[in-house]
Amino acid sequence: MEDENDVQDGVISNKMQLETELTSKFLSGQMSFAEYSSEWYSGEDEDEHENEKIVTKNEEPLQSTPTERRRRRLTRLTPALVGLMGEANLRFVRGDVEMAEKMCHEIIKQLPTASEPYQTLAQIYEHDVEKSLQFSLLAAHLSPTDSNEWLRLAAVSNQKNDLKQEMICYTQAIKADPHNFDIHMKRLDLLGKLEEMKYPLNTWIIARVKCYHKIVTCLPPNQGKIILKYARLATTLYHNGNEKEKAYAVMLAAYNKCPTLFTLEDLNIFLELLISQKEFQKCLEVFVASVGVDIEAEIQTIRKSSNEIEEQTNYIKCAIPNDLAIDLKCKLLVCFIHLGAIDLVQTLLNDFLTNDVEKAGDLYMDIEEAFSAVGYHEMAMKVLEPLVKTPNFDLGAVWLKYADCLLNLGRQEEAVSAFYKVLKHAPQHPEARRKLFHILEKKEQIEDAINVLQQDYKYVVSPTLLYEQCKVLKKYNMITKYLEVAESLLCRSVTKYRHEEELKIACKQKAGVEQIHEFRTIRGENPFHENDLHFEDENFKMTPVEEWDLFKELLLISFNLKQSTTMQRLCYSALIIKSLQSHKREIEFYALQACLLNKDYVHAFRFIRDIAQRSTTNRTWNLLSLVLHSLEDMTHTKYVTRLFQKEERWVKNLFLGNNYLLSGRYLVALKYFLEYHEQFREPISSFLISITILSMAAQKTFDKHHNLILQSVSYMLTYKQLRKCDQEVYYNLGRLYQMLNINNLAIEYYQKALDCKPISVCSTHGNIDLKMETAYNLYILYKDHSPDMARRTMLQHLVI
Repeated sequence: MEDENDVQDGVISNKMQLETELTSKFLSGQMSFAEYSSEWYSGEDEDEHENEKIVTKNEEPLQSTPTERRRRRLTRLTPALVGLMGEANLRFVRGDVEMAEKMCHEIIKQLPTASEPYQTLAQIYEHDVEKSLQFSLLAAHLSPTDSNEWLRLAAVSNQKNDLKQEMICYTQAIKADPHNFDIHMKRLDLLGKLEEMKYPLNTWIIARVKCYHKIVTCLPPNQGKIILKYARLATTLYHNGNEKEKAYAVMLAAYNKCPTLFTLEDLNIFLELLISQKEFQKCLEVFVASVGVDIEAEIQTIRKSSNEIEEQTNYIKCAIPNDLAIDLKCKLLVCFIHLGAIDLVQTLLNDFLTNDVEKAGDLYMDIEEAFSAVGYHEMAMKVLEPLVKTPNFDLGAVWLKYADCLLNLGRQEEAVSAFYKVLKHAPQHPEARRKLFHILEKKEQIEDAINVLQQDYKYVVSPTLLYEQCKVLKKYNMITKYLEVAESLLCRSVTKYRHEEELKIACKQKAGVEQIHEFRTIRGENPFHENDLHFEDENFKMTPVEEWDLFKELLLISFNLKQSTTMQRLCYSALIIKSLQSHKREIEFYALQACLLNKDYVHAFRFIRDIAQRSTTNRTWNLLSLVLHSLEDMTHTKYVTRLFQKEERWVKNLFLGNNYLLSGRYLVALKYFLEYHEQFREPISSFLISITILSMAAQKTFDKHHNLILQSVSYMLTYKQLRKCDQEVYYNLGRLYQMLNINNLAIEYYQKALDCKPISVCSTHGNIDLKMETAYNLYILYKDHSPDMARRTMLQHLVI
């Protein structure tokens, strides 16, 4: 018990501290009265009717929240503070203003939520209009029952042109005197002025429709005409905003106060709202009380299986006025359908079906919806058959209901024809396609069923149906089509690229489709690509994990199908999919592989260049080398130099040396290869030096060709000593001597290479074996001077 008291004391202490802080901020000018009021009520709605709940017969009134109790409680001074407050007022009257002010501040310090000291301080500071207004607002706020004071403060706020504060004052005045229609009108007038000024009212909690609603709920029944006028206005605004529950609440409040003033039009709207809220019993009560319908019913008591007693109402007879409007007859029939009065429904339906379908077709649809909702499909069919035969109602929506009804009745063949009729009127209708697919699948017409799921990408596409189509295609192992459809689903939020610059944007770290749209707008282009798919605004959503798994699956499928262009397109799209941004580096690597498979080395260079900045592994250097040497333009010296500027790496010598070697600058290439060889003395550097010197010896611009050839052979022999791989070494020596036309040595080394084992043997990646290349070179050497040896070599090693 002591712990509970401690907790309660702590809560009260925190509240008092918060109230003191808010009051100090308001008085010091750090916050406006509107902000102070908002903080005080923790963002409560300005209008209480928003929090009101309609209590039915079977519901208990809701418990009020602590904040609501707080709003209704007035803080009263303790006896000691009452005495101090009286002394302060007495001092003020006698002219001892300074002491009176000190006493008021002492009371505020002890009890900041009492209104009396603020009232006195407002009088003390009458000479200071701003400060007096602040104290008056606080006093009125803490004792909000004086509507006249709030109106006075509204007038002062109006003079200061503080519109928001003026609106709050009118709202508080309405709470203090809700029956005063003049105050309501003043608030509406102010709202009208603000609307004319195009003031941003969305920043406020108040709105015109709430003001109308407040009038309806506050005014007494003797002001019925006013109540009904504003109930109509509020209902119209709520209906336009698709807020049926609030429209129902305002019309119910008006009907409870002035039912005799309701016109047939008002009753029609009210009954429509009652039906939308499934208040069918209340609907019948309105029909009896206000429309003149006479209903005879009996109450039966039934004991349920759980031994509970339940009362059921059976409707026996119904007398309808002869001049009752057809739309009201329709609503009465709908109520009886939902209440299960099947005998009465049959009689009323036969009477209703005598009406002209052309004129009452919309009402036919309402009745059909009621029948279908409760499962009376046979009776729903009686309503639908005249509709589908009427030219004016030969519509997709009507045929869809007709097809659903046939399906529920088990008439599948007719349902198939009806669903095809729906697709004729609405080709992209996802629900019709989905239901037609299930029927055809059950009938084992698989090809037709799958074709039904295919949407036309020229129109708006349903992502949910697209997802279901993917599952079906995967189920029936239609992989190529699955790849096409799943790609559309994965890339539903991206756009197709128009320019090379757009791909550059996509490769940025935080790029997305918005940046591309912005780029197009700057260029004066349409932000959307003409071939982009447009999707319905459904609640369909895939998780980032699902999208990532789908992307990898599609990438693997396109790889297995050898569709490298599709792989490339998938990767480019994935770069700007928001949910995949956490995998961007992996996507870039997949994009690099796709570019290499598609032999698009220009774009491959874009990706490997970024990867080389982050990763410094042997795989990176090998890929970079592959891309650089596959490009037609071999002038990448500056890029390679910049790449190794920050961190000196000896692999730089190989890159620059190869680049200069391929571009014909042999001396510069030789310089880099020699530097590398002096540092590491690897077989690759010996081999490259030998090739470079041999290339120099083949040029007319160099002297002493014999010396160069001897140096080339010397470095190749050094390569032989360093490289512990006989087949490769013998093959390269054979090529060297073949280039020098020393054929006897070339044949000798080629023969040694043929007698060696393969360089490597791997069951997964295959063998690396140079026998075929060696045999072909031997064949070239033999064919002119020894055709028999050439033929023998070819038959022995080159026949597959």
